[in-house]
Amino acid sequence: MRLVRILALIALCLAFTPTSALAVTGYDSAYSGESAFVMIDAGQTQSFQVFFSNTGTTTWAKGTATEVDLAACLADKVTCNAQDSTDSTWNSGWLSATRYATATQASVAPGSLATFAYNIKAPADATGTHRFNGDLVVASSGARIHPEGYYQDATVNAVGSVTGPTPTPTPGSTPFPSAPPTALNFTISPWAYACGTTTRGNPVTATDSPTATGCPTTDTAGTATASYQAGALSLDKTGPTSDDLSSGATVGGITSLSSASFDVAGYCGAGAPRLNVTTADGKTHFFGCSANKPATSNHITLDLSAAGDGSGNGGVSPTNTVTALNFVFDESGATTLTNIKFNGMSQ
Repeated sequence: MRLVRILALIALCLAFTPTSALAVTGYDSAYSGESAFVMIDAGQTQSFQVFFSNTGTTTWAKGTATEVDLAACLADKVTCNAQDSTDSTWNSGWLSATRYATATQASVAPGSLATFAYNIKAPADATGTHRFNGDLVVASSGARIHPEGYYQDATVNAVGSVTGPTPTPTPGSTPFPSAPPTALNFTISPWAYACGTTTRGNPVTATDSPTATGCPTTDTAGTATASYQAGALSLDKTGPTSDDLSSGATVGGITSLSSASFDVAGYCGAGAPRLNVTTADGKTHFFGCSANKPATSNHITLDLSAAGDGSGNGGVSPTNTVTALNFVFDESGATTLTNIKFNGMSQ
């Protein structure tokens, strides 16, 4: 018990230092992106995902003494393994009242990327915006391994409103369907997100500034831009990956999905560009670029099976009803997608 107290004290002290240091010997992590903030209806279930790189020397192994969990934290971003008084009503299959999830991967070696995915369900009487704070901890001790102040927001739609995509630095967007013209197999509608607001247009730009209303004061000023011209979807983000900023596009007219592919020119990371697929069961599945990119080709054919689903939600089959489909770009850089096909068809 004395050792546990010492580790807890060290973690607490480090949380107040300007630069986070290695909190537990052998363990360290680096934030690498997250899914989008969401708009959600009362009673609806949606998913969040966040990515951390293992930058320590110890492999994170699920179900062992080296398991690493995503723990809930209070609004002060210091008190973790603790539940905000309003969180319990949103718990949808979390590990416990104070732990959202463990890594979806069975083993995360040093230098590898881990995905932490969990569901939230808005209470029937929910209103406003609800924030979920968290940090990575060693599962056995609860000690934070690298305090970073991760959070994601869920904003409850007003009764009678139309749910729109709310990509987050990472976005796990919600439905905003529009019937495609008869001549098209699907539509592509660009959007840009910053400071809790999604703006649509073609082209469209969103600006993130720590002085603007709704922007986290810890963000760095930047922009996100999206455009779709002549079959080319161009997406960029000038701010750091951690900024509350992203660009993307909603794909309309697709109600089931058997295949998805595109060519990529530019940035191709683990979480961006990615395809977010929301199905009728309220789950958001995402499929990243780099995991599906051949070593000698820029043509991406997404693995829609459970093995390719970075959210750990079991993949998407042709029998699933698709309620929302979004390309999301929330990491720093720029990319262009062409030759976009769904179900083997071009637009």
